[in-house]
Amino acid sequence: MIEALKQISQSHPREGSRKACELLQRQGIRINHKKVERLWAEHGLTVPVTRRRRRRGPGLDRPIQPSFPNHVWAYDFLEDSAGNGRTLRILTVIDEFTRESHETYVDYSIPAVKVIEVLETLFERHGVPFYLRSDNGPEFIAQAIQDWLGSQGIQTAYIEPGKPWQNGVNENFNGRLRDECLNQEWFYGLPDARWAIERYRRYFNEQRLHGALGYVPPVEFREHWLRSHSMVAGALPPHPRDLSHYASEQIGNEQSRTPAIECPASAPMADQRSGCVPAEPYPSADAQSITNTERNTRQSQITTIDVGNPNH
Repeated sequence: MIEALKQISQSHPREGSRKACELLQRQGIRINHKKVERLWAEHGLTVPVTRRRRRRGPGLDRPIQPSFPNHVWAYDFLEDSAGNGRTLRILTVIDEFTRESHETYVDYSIPAVKVIEVLETLFERHGVPFYLRSDNGPEFIAQAIQDWLGSQGIQTAYIEPGKPWQNGVNENFNGRLRDECLNQEWFYGLPDARWAIERYRRYFNEQRLHGALGYVPPVEFREHWLRSHSMVAGALPPHPRDLSHYASEQIGNEQSRTPAIECPASAPMADQRSGCVPAEPYPSADAQSITNTERNTRQSQITTIDVGNPNH
């Protein structure tokens, strides 16, 4: 048990005892989280906690809360330095609902044209989101990006200046990326940085346990959500952009429920005499005869139907 905890701490030095306990339980080991915390502290595996500055004022919710996958995406930039002295820029794109990182593109310079190219590739791979959240950086408010997003039918959700908590999901991912990858690695150059950051992105999506998702990886959370909402009544319908061009067209060899224009109408025409209407007018009758006629009609309409045994 102690060796397993040491191996987990060595592989992921910035993760604590809670995730180590959840990882052991997912491997089939029955252990209490209190015992893991005690062994974690006794063998010096405790992760130093950085004290965060508390923001004063009432807590504010982020606008446009995500409700399903591909509802709200968020993207932002990070900077780091390589061993050759050049600055690295990292474009991060994340799905706010599933917490899945779609891209961590690394380059020395990422202009607005490159941002469009990266987003276009992601839309073809994962689908088109409804909203795209970002701050008011020059790369995001560029006219070229706004025109292109408008042509794609995507609405922008810019946060208010000086309020980064409105983009909290992406900010949280950027903090994890810096703490668990950028501060732990030494990049010799651009190829080395791309390889290491891409490896962390795949670990983040496929293996890293997320407390906000019930201690499951984002990919597993997304698959479970799609399975549980595929046959539930009231599930979200497919977006029109996801339908093919011929999805709404009817197959030619199938008969439609609507009768063709050339077919005769089922109701009697105005120039034809209906079979239930007598040619001559009804004879006069008193109230007693009408009552007897209605009683006989009700008795004649009562019939016995043998439905058989439903178990056979």
